[in-house]
Amino acid sequence: MWRYFALRRIGTILFETLFLACCGPISYFLRYADFPHDIGGFFYYFSRSLLVAVAFQISLHINDVYSFQRHRFSARFLWLLLRAVVFAVLAVFAVFYVFPWMTVGRGIFAWNLILVTSFVFLWHTALSIYKRRRPPEINLLALGASGLAIATVKEILDHPDMGIRVVGFVADYDEDVSGIDAEIIGNYDDLKNIVYNHDVNHIIVGLSDSRKKLPIDELLNFKTKGMLIETVEDFYERVTGKIPIENLRPSWLVFNSGFNISKDVFLQKRIFSILLSIVLLILTSPILLLTIVAIKLDSKGPVFYKQKRVGRNGMVFKLVKFRSMRQDAEKETGPVWSTQGNDTRVTRVGRFLRRTRIDELPQIYNILRGDMDMIGPRPERPFFVEQLSKEIPYYPLRHVVKPGVTGWAQVNYGYANQLEQTVEKLQYDLFYIKNLSLALDIMIIFETIKTVLVRKGS
Repeated sequence: MWRYFALRRIGTILFETLFLACCGPISYFLRYADFPHDIGGFFYYFSRSLLVAVAFQISLHINDVYSFQRHRFSARFLWLLLRAVVFAVLAVFAVFYVFPWMTVGRGIFAWNLILVTSFVFLWHTALSIYKRRRPPEINLLALGASGLAIATVKEILDHPDMGIRVVGFVADYDEDVSGIDAEIIGNYDDLKNIVYNHDVNHIIVGLSDSRKKLPIDELLNFKTKGMLIETVEDFYERVTGKIPIENLRPSWLVFNSGFNISKDVFLQKRIFSILLSIVLLILTSPILLLTIVAIKLDSKGPVFYKQKRVGRNGMVFKLVKFRSMRQDAEKETGPVWSTQGNDTRVTRVGRFLRRTRIDELPQIYNILRGDMDMIGPRPERPFFVEQLSKEIPYYPLRHVVKPGVTGWAQVNYGYANQLEQTVEKLQYDLFYIKNLSLALDIMIIFETIKTVLVRKGS
């Protein structure tokens, strides 16, 4: 979550938006060799350019130009940037065509687009090159070589654009850290020398048995001198947006500051879900009607498909979707995982509905009825819930909130049809429940729009 709300990213976006909005008055100067003579005229052109700036920022977000993993200079990055600019320009033309009273003179408008487009290309190209060449901001040392510590270091090494250099592990030399590009550089007695020799400014603690080996006096000394020290669980959650269930203890769940879900939060989620569902129903009503006709013409069977799913507190409800499979698809096999790709049970229209997520739209009914919220863990079938609850620790925790049409796990991980993938999605669901808030829900909506428009997702 925090990678999305990083202060530097927010500052960059605010700076871009302000500069792009100022392109309006600058365009007036380039057109007439003079600035507007009163404050009202200045803000008139500033406000029109602000609309262009917002369109560009939305397009940059949707096209993943701000993506944490893709912000390195490459052909892929240039393609994303070009696509974002084209989408933004088309959106601006569409808005000014629908609302002609918002337009400015053609000369000023042309200069505005030239300035905005040029700035976006030059600025983001410079940013991406800088991010690729800048030295690491954090020299991180892993104290201990537990399984989660190794997984955390691997996560950092797989994403070099985090700006983190892994110094290595401080652990017993007989501990196994093979399989990753980091090694044990000393034992616990060497900690002080290692910190100073390698200019360490961040320590994550991931000992298998901290009661015997934790050098508490030295860590306290480092912390009082400004070094950041945190548990590997907290660090892993912060940089990945998920909570590791490996070695997760019930005491951590009880005493952690998260997982404190109040009635006010539930009420906010409910109001947000109802309002969003009504808006979505109005906007998609033509699509709903066309889909009903297409399903009836494509194959025999009902338009809607109802299936039992598990909701909040284990309550079972009937989920409503557009039918995307042939009738009685599981008559002979019984409940089975859905598969991506060439699932022979899926109809021709159903394949398109799944790819575009249109088959999910009837779940608006479940939201208005109170079975679901717009945001939450995906509801699973009772057969699989019973099975997964036996095999995956803490799986029932995902039922403390209402399930959702979209959610943190869906936008970050996507589709899961195997046990290992379900475990991965559960870690995202636990993060969502721990950090439940209206702000997180709004961010998930923006990520969902991006997923639907430009990515393959769940």
